[in-house]
Amino acid sequence: MDKNKAMKLIYDQYEKIKEIAYEVELKYFKKRGMYHEDVTHDMYLKMYKEIEKIEKPDQILKYLDRMLGGQMYIIYRQAKQMYINLLKKENKYVAFDYQKLTKREKERLIEMPQKYQEFDDNIQKKVDDYVKTFYWFDQKLFDLYRYEFKMHKTEMSKKTKISYSTIYRTVKRCKVKIKDKLKGDYYE
Repeated sequence: MDKNKAMKLIYDQYEKIKEIAYEVELKYFKKRGMYHEDVTHDMYLKMYKEIEKIEKPDQILKYLDRMLGGQMYIIYRQAKQMYINLLKKENKYVAFDYQKLTKREKERLIEMPQKYQEFDDNIQKKVDDYVKTFYWFDQKLFDLYRYEFKMHKTEMSKKTKISYSTIYRTVKRCKVKIKDKLKGDYYE
């Protein structure tokens, strides 16, 4: 099968793909009926690029079978991801529909912050204890960097009159030490 026939087969499925994009939009996003055609066209462009990359005719058939065969689950996933990318690109607020979550998902949504807060407090305490063992200059500079300047090296350099390169090297050295020391606790 050649590439033109493959695109013709994909085009014959236009209404079905458009319907899938519309279903994704209705299910996950509150902007209803606004983007499904854009996403459908973007999917066609993506499929066209993929087909153009394929060199062997038998690979084209495999690609078409994977994309259009069965219940078009791959198209559904791609449409969902394209919506997310489109909304991120346009810096639009993505409304989260809390009502469509299952009971278990709602419970996990409430439980997770408490669980991770305890984990975070534990790691912070270990980092603080380990930073106290550093050479005094490294300790003072790293604490200034973390607590007072909130990770802004340039601002810290201007206010403390310490060169940016010194701050950068010291902070990097401290981060490497902390990572080496506490990676077992963090990645458990």
